Amino acid sequence: MHTALPHVLCPLIRKNINSTCNNSIDLVVLKKLSEKLGNHGRMTFKRYFLDPQTEVDIKINELIIKLQNLDRHGFLMPIFLNELESLSEALFANNDNQDYSDQVMSFLEYLLTIINRERGTEIQLLYLVPPFKVSTILLAKAHRADKEGLKPYLRRLKINLDKGSESIYIISFPPAFHFFDRLLSALDGYERVIIKKHVKTTYQNDFSSGESNLRISVLSRNDIFNDETFEDKLNYLNLKEGSKVKGIVEDISQNECLVNVLGINSYITKQECSWIQIDNCNEVLSIGQEYDFVITKIDKSLSLLYLTLKSEDENPWHLIELPKEKDVIDVFIKSKDNLKLNCVYNNKLEVYILNEETSWFFLTDIQFQSLIGTTQKVKVVQKEDALQRIFCSIRQLDNNPWPSIHSSLKVGMEFNAKISGITPNFIQVQLPNNYIGIVPKDSLEKAGYEYKNFHQNLVIGQGLDVYVSKVFIDKQRIRLDLLRNKN
Repeated sequence: MHTALPHVLCPLIRKNINSTCNNSIDLVVLKKLSEKLGNHGRMTFKRYFLDPQTEVDIKINELIIKLQNLDRHGFLMPIFLNELESLSEALFANNDNQDYSDQVMSFLEYLLTIINRERGTEIQLLYLVPPFKVSTILLAKAHRADKEGLKPYLRRLKINLDKGSESIYIISFPPAFHFFDRLLSALDGYERVIIKKHVKTTYQNDFSSGESNLRISVLSRNDIFNDETFEDKLNYLNLKEGSKVKGIVEDISQNECLVNVLGINSYITKQECSWIQIDNCNEVLSIGQEYDFVITKIDKSLSLLYLTLKSEDENPWHLIELPKEKDVIDVFIKSKDNLKLNCVYNNKLEVYILNEETSWFFLTDIQFQSLIGTTQKVKVVQKEDALQRIFCSIRQLDNNPWPSIHSSLKVGMEFNAKISGITPNFIQVQLPNNYIGIVPKDSLEKAGYEYKNFHQNLVIGQGLDVYVSKVFIDKQRIRLDLLRNKN
């Protein structure tokens, strides 16, 4: 051990760390090799290598435990020893003979905090304690990557480099392997870093009590690149805000896409992909395809371009004949948010229906959702030329019924109604005159029997005997109660 390993395992840094560090590293690596020989190898290792060393230096045991923990989680060879190897080359080139044992142990503790972190907790992934200048990027949540895309990771990489990181380790757990490949593909043309190597290893999975695969990519700073390089490229290509450019889509997430514009990383958000609201960028763009874009913003701090597909030449506000206020038009209801229904007119123009303009009566979420994907006649109620927005209404196709409802429905009137909607806090019923009323939760629970668990026992279309308890003309609500509760 004392003859062979020091010549092949981080040989140049041996003079910069003490014997405890040197011997502990050698023993852990030798133990890995001996375990491949089975019980005989493990016994030989303990008898002739481990025991003699620990008798001389009792600190070795504690350090070996930490290094073995690092090894079980896949960090020993690809990160810890790799970083020592890189550091030793720099120290040797500068003829630096200083003792860095304490710094090496601190770096080890930093890596241990990563592997011992609790799931979901935020930890410091940037380690700038001389002589180490290291950062790590963890990829674990595939759903977040699919939604947010590459930009948050490229931004973090840029921040780490600006703060002085020289080595970057991108660590991917199994759920994010696909995203890991996407990120590396983007980094292949990223001028700020050099991809040195990729490592496939295993780690002890504490949640499944077994081993899982781990993938690590080792990056280093590209010292040739600087911020002026990006500006020089912009000037050479004559790129500025408003420039029309061609770009190839390299990566797609739900909310944004990575686009290669003449070798420059560029982004387009979902809102900039279409004049009509979409749910996912892949509704408009495809990986590997080239499109015509317009530069909306140049971010020199991140060396990024921001793009749009919404060229003013194709603005539907100027291309089609716009409806006027009070016109009745057909629209396709595409989606809903907290405030409005998002609709499409003439297959090109997005128009809106505020939720309260959908019906003169209160609608349940299920009733709102039933409108999605349907074509409805609506009345144009507001046209905002400055903001290029048109608001429509379904309910204003009919006269406001509430003055008539208020005068015709008297408190105490009885009806046999049919359930049209069930929610956790009330049920909605349709009266014989087609008016819609609400029976609140407390009235149902008061009635007892099957009504106590109404959301489980009642069904749409079921008949109920009710009476009017109050009509709110301002709130446009008819409140009902069960007839069995009437005194």
